[in-house]
Amino acid sequence: MGIFRRGRRVDMRPFDAAAIESPRPTTLEHALEEGLLIADYAVRMAVRNRMMTELLTTDRSFDADHYREVAAEAVLRLAEEADASEARIVREQAWAEVQDGRAEHTHDYRTADSLNLRRREALAKATARALRSRAADPDYLADIVEHSRQDAWRELSSVVEETVRVRSVGGDERGRQQRMDALRSDIEALRKSRTARKRRRPAHG
Repeated sequence: MGIFRRGRRVDMRPFDAAAIESPRPTTLEHALEEGLLIADYAVRMAVRNRMMTELLTTDRSFDADHYREVAAEAVLRLAEEADASEARIVREQAWAEVQDGRAEHTHDYRTADSLNLRRREALAKATARALRSRAADPDYLADIVEHSRQDAWRELSSVVEETVRVRSVGGDERGRQQRMDALRSDIEALRKSRTARKRRRPAHG
């Protein structure tokens, strides 16, 4: 019967691990590009939150110049974080170069990790340099402010639309008040968080 017909013999070669191509390491340029995209998002969120806090809790009107300064400050904070990361990696590298044997945990760097640590150091240095360049770029800052303004407006308009919807359909007034109180609480938390970060920030000079 056809079901028992002998098939063609398959050539089963021995497994050769060397034939498998190793994944290529990420280039500095690619890693930097990804890091800056993340930084862009973080700056936009910081500026958006600042806008919402000030526009809802103060009498300040929208001032693009003011928020460009806010954006520049946020970018420079990230540059300082990159500087701190670079300094930490330099210390780790100095330690790793005199340590042999197998690592005992993730951050127990040894001689074999020196190359990877040098790459991370170069990335941190390049990131700090790129961020400082962006902090001084008026076009970049203007773009951040505009996107943050749009983000803030979408967030606030959704709250307004929900309030109008609840009122128009005769919704639960208590529930509406709870949502508004929750929004005010979130805004106050953002304000306190920003104030705490400023107090923790070391003074320069």
